[in-house]
Amino acid sequence: MPFWTYILHCNAGVFYTGHTDDLDRRIADHKAGRFESFTKNYLSVELVWSQEFATRDEAKAAEQRIKGWSRKKKLALIRGDWGEISRLAKSKSSPSTSSGQAGVSVSLALLTQLGAEARAAAPRECCGILLGQGAEVTAIQPAANAHPQPETYFEIDPQALVDAHRAARNGGPQVIGYYHSHPNGEARPSATDQASASGDGRIWVIVAGDEITFWLDQEGGFCPLSYCVVPA
Repeated sequence: MPFWTYILHCNAGVFYTGHTDDLDRRIADHKAGRFESFTKNYLSVELVWSQEFATRDEAKAAEQRIKGWSRKKKLALIRGDWGEISRLAKSKSSPSTSSGQAGVSVSLALLTQLGAEARAAAPRECCGILLGQGAEVTAIQPAANAHPQPETYFEIDPQALVDAHRAARNGGPQVIGYYHSHPNGEARPSATDQASASGDGRIWVIVAGDEITFWLDQEGGFCPLSYCVVPA
């Protein structure tokens, strides 16, 4: 069953973001003023953007992410200007813009999925594998957190790693990095992360609340990476 995140343009030029499992019916209800909500006070309304997701959690996470965006960023999303979305995302993230490293390409759908994984696992740390090619993340593969203290540490299930690398050798997507969450910490490598890093040049993603950051695991420590939001 598909789900949608959507943006309405309302009277007085305001935007409303929501999610639903029946887009046509939900938009009709908004236009008819059937909801005792924000949109009833700003009729008329017009659907200006929508995106389909596989689960309600992903659609809801996308809704919450977009609600936190500036008007400029919402307008860029509506017109499909992914370059402007990326520029605005970079300008808000000082570690990303100061690294001097090449950026990572990732879709809004995958960023939403990462946020949803973190929320679903809390108060434990979620973890998984980044798949793709070079610096382009094309998919994430959630994995069980095998650490005996998952509330404060993570260990990707070894069998999941073996299977992912085997699939890569057989022509599947490459393992380009890993992700995990910090339910009670910041979206930056912890002392434990620093100690466990191997300096192998792979990408790490850390999720903390609504913040998602990218890091390069290089010799000498982690280096922050910018990221570019691209169409799914």
